Formats: sequence, C-alpha cells, structure tokens
Amino acid sequence: MKGIAYEYLLNTVYYAEVLQKQGINADMYLKMQHQHNKLAAYGLKKEMEIDFAFREAFVVVRNYVQQAIKDGLRNFQFVMNTSDVKKLTQMIALLDRNFFDKQSLDQIIEKANEVFNQYQLKN
Repeated sequence: MKGIAYEYLLNTVYYAEVLQKQGINADMYLKMQHQHNKLAAYGLKKEMEIDFAFREAFVVVRNYVQQAIKDGLRNFQFVMNTSDVKKLTQMIALLDRNFFDKQSLDQIIEKANEVFNQYQLKN
C-alpha cells in the first residue's frame, strides 16, 4: 500500500507518461520494501551485503521523493497557502539529511500527499 502512496506522489507532480518512460514507479518502492524486510529478518545478524542493498534502494526512493516535493513546491507554490509551503520546505530539509528510516520516509510521503491533495492538482 505504501508503494501506491509513493507512486501517487510522483504522479501528482509529474506527467505519468514521463514517469513511465523513465521506469519510475511503485516497483522502486517495492524493491526498497523487500530489502527492508530482508534486513529486519536478519535482526542483529545484519550482513553488510543486505544492509548495503537496503540503503541503496532507500536512497533512490528518498531522492525521488525529495525531488518530487521540490518540483511540486516550485510548480504549485503560487496556489498554496504559506503554512503548506512551510510544511513542504521542512520535508525537503528532512530529506536532505542522511537517514535510512523507512517509517520516517513513509510519513513524509503521506504528509506530502495530504498537502498536495488539498489543492486537487492536475498535471
């Protein structure tokens, strides 16, 4: 379900055709989710290989989320109220940090979707 929220965020900001041509879709999120599940299954026996695979997939998703929020803010800020602009700006700043917490990323995706949904944006 969270993969759908990720893809929805991207589709809100970008043209679906552009995303399809570049292969940007929920599969990227699902790959990260799969790596996260593998990492969690090993618990304290975190093998470097599994940890690296998760971090690699996570960074890809995190970067696409950050870029989508930046582009959405740049393109639609003129129709948004200042508190929503501030929320999105704070999300961008959080995504600049070097973190690998999937729950935090999921919350950012959810909150960004809530902000963008208020304005019924159509690309």
